[in-house]
Amino acid sequence: MQARQDSCWKQKLQRSLTTVETRARGMPGQLWTEHEIEQLRGLLAQGLSASEMQIGSRSPAAIQNKAARLDFVGDGIPRKRWTAEAESQLKRLISEGWTAARLSADPEVLAGYSRNAVQKKLGRLKLIDGGRSRRARDAVRLSATQLDRFYTFLLAHASRCTPEQIALLWNRENTPLVTRRRVVYHLQKLGVKRSWAEVMRMPFSKAKQRRVSKKALEASQKRWDEYRDYQESELRELARRRRSRTRSRGKSLAVRACRDCNRRWPAVEPFYVLYEKQTAVGRRRYLGRICRMCRNKRRRESKNLRRKGPATA
Repeated sequence: MQARQDSCWKQKLQRSLTTVETRARGMPGQLWTEHEIEQLRGLLAQGLSASEMQIGSRSPAAIQNKAARLDFVGDGIPRKRWTAEAESQLKRLISEGWTAARLSADPEVLAGYSRNAVQKKLGRLKLIDGGRSRRARDAVRLSATQLDRFYTFLLAHASRCTPEQIALLWNRENTPLVTRRRVVYHLQKLGVKRSWAEVMRMPFSKAKQRRVSKKALEASQKRWDEYRDYQESELRELARRRRSRTRSRGKSLAVRACRDCNRRWPAVEPFYVLYEKQTAVGRRRYLGRICRMCRNKRRRESKNLRRKGPATA
């Protein structure tokens, strides 16, 4: 035990000697003097970045870290540090739907924090949409020459092409690539944007509508087929439970064969439709001869025939 303690003390002594020796050589770890701090404050007040400053043998990283520890910024004004209470309040306000612009505009909420400080803090806390920030950061800006060429292209195609079509035509032979939203923005800026009704009457929009309508019809038909399969399986399960319950009671269950599909279902609702008929002796109730599934199928076929018209039928 004593040998282990001696070894620990030797390691601590070696580390302390190394630190003193490093500082004596002027390596990282050298203390900042008051003169250097004042020089740093003056350079920051001039708006210089850490890479543009020359303070003795200090590296840009050392200058930047020292400025951060002293709460210095580019204008030489100390900034307010984020406290645990301020962070909690920020998280609560963001969860309630507040934005960085609204927070910075209200002087009574998070006083002392600028909009830029709030946005940076939200990014560090991962409380913002990283994808949206990345898209805004990586957005390609059109130069003056590119913008003039793009405007000429827009004016030549705005009267007969949709914004989506214009974007596709531009991206085919020009750079940088543009989206439909960017085309709409610049069309509005130029005052040549067509109304929604005019755009929908263009051939490109009509062709797209036909493609989308066909896909939507196929998807709807698939969902209805799945729903009918599910409905039939539910009826089969209900019939099985009815038979099992009746058999356990020692009774017989009345069944009826469907006139269309010849399947045997319990002769009760909801497997068959119950009708009412007015007779001379009063109202009489009777059970249909077609199961509910076949009845629905007949209704669909009749509806399709009426929709197609007598010529097609």
